[in-house]
Amino acid sequence: MTQELDKKLAELPKDWQSALKQRGLTFHQLLTVASLIEREVALEEERALVSGVIYNRLKQGMPLQIDATVQYLFDKPKERLFEKDLQIESPYNTYLHPGLPPGPIASPSLASIQAALYPAGTKYLYYVTKKDGSKGHLFAETYEQHLKNIAESKKTASP
Repeated sequence: MTQELDKKLAELPKDWQSALKQRGLTFHQLLTVASLIEREVALEEERALVSGVIYNRLKQGMPLQIDATVQYLFDKPKERLFEKDLQIESPYNTYLHPGLPPGPIASPSLASIQAALYPAGTKYLYYVTKKDGSKGHLFAETYEQHLKNIAESKKTASP
């Protein structure tokens, strides 16, 4: 595993450690953010966007509220999380505990590590999975926009 990680790190841009310092992150925290991205994102072009959301929420002191951190608590992923699932006490539950979880929830790909180092510069604070089968997300800057995105996603749900 460490050899595989070393291979991934060798493929990063030469300035990656400077980018890490600029973010004020430890290497462990970087891998934790990258693991969140890895578990949340299916489409390559959305990795940096989700990374930006994570950093924007951390900067504002908002809970991350990442479903993948709750899914991490189960032996196998659930098709759908319920409100009771979001109340499970664990330091990994980012609905209950602000900030990053104590460690990675998956082994991140090179693309997720890059996204964690170089997030998209947006004002997005929210995202919701599209229910149209595309595995993409709808992004929003405000909670009101987020609620509209949720409604839009439900309207386009695949049967």
